[in-house]
Parts: sequence; C-alpha cells; structure tokens
Amino acid sequence: MKYFLLIAILFTLVKRRNPLTFIYNIEFQWPLLILISFGVQIALAFITIETKNKLEWILVLTFLGIIAGLWKNRHLAGIKWMVTGALLNLTALMLHGGFMPVSEEALVMTGQTDPSFESDSRHRLMEDSMPYWILGDWVPVVRYVLSPGDFLVGLGIVLLIFHHSSKIKPKGERQ
Repeated sequence: MKYFLLIAILFTLVKRRNPLTFIYNIEFQWPLLILISFGVQIALAFITIETKNKLEWILVLTFLGIIAGLWKNRHLAGIKWMVTGALLNLTALMLHGGFMPVSEEALVMTGQTDPSFESDSRHRLMEDSMPYWILGDWVPVVRYVLSPGDFLVGLGIVLLIFHHSSKIKPKGERQ
C-alpha cells in the first residue's frame, strides 16, 4: 500500500493540492473500529512470528471490522472503491480457508525467494487446484505481489487523499 500512498501524494501535488491537509478535511465515523481491526491484524502478525500459530478466522473478523467501518463512511470519495477491494480480499480469504493465496511465480518475479510463509499470518502459496486464484495475490509490483482487491483499495486511497486535500493557492491569492 505504500506505493499507493506515494502515488496519491504525487498525484495530489501535481494537481496543485496539499496532501497533508486531507487529514484535517475529513471526518471519519467509527474510526476506532477501523484502527482496532488494523491493530489486531498487526498483533496477529507478531503472534504468528512468535508462535507459528495462524489465527486465520480472527483475520477474517478483522476484515469484517474494517469493511463495516469503511461502509459507515461510504459517502466519502474513494471509500466505495476501498470497500469493494476489501470485499474481494475477504472473499479470497474465505474461499481459501482464511488465507490469501499468493502466486509463487509472481513472488519470484518480485525477487522473493522464500515462499514458505511459515511466519506469515495471512498468506499461503497458491495451488493449481485453487479455482478462485484470480482473487489472490498474483500481480507482481516491484517488491510486492498484489491482488485485484489490493488495486481497488489503492485506487480508493488515491481518491480519498486527492479529493480531501486543499487546493494550493497561487502566491498572489495568499492571505
């Protein structure tokens, strides 16, 4: 997602807007639900690293929390794209036992040579027998492998930041 943030910032600057102002121009409803859900996902990653236990259904519940929080804010620009992407990712998780399948070929294309996922709380290697592979992570981008849902979430992030950033006033108009 960091590439989408970078794209959002650059696009917003090119369009003569200040991307640092979007946080002041936006009012989220239920922000704690979204933040707690992301916090639990981060905690799950550390738990998996330490214990090798994968609590995949807790991950699914955190996606439901994120989607509910985003849906509450669907009136904001970009959020519907984010909800759609998150729903696609949730569908992929649920169809694959609580894990996001990742293409080994795409991993190799991005320079990642250890596809074991032993200490990864949310991914597993894509198998030939997975009928819904298209929802998984199969698009190589620099050092990451993304899913179609990730692209929709990223597009939503770009739109959210752009549309809620203040226009930069020309020098003659400053007060």
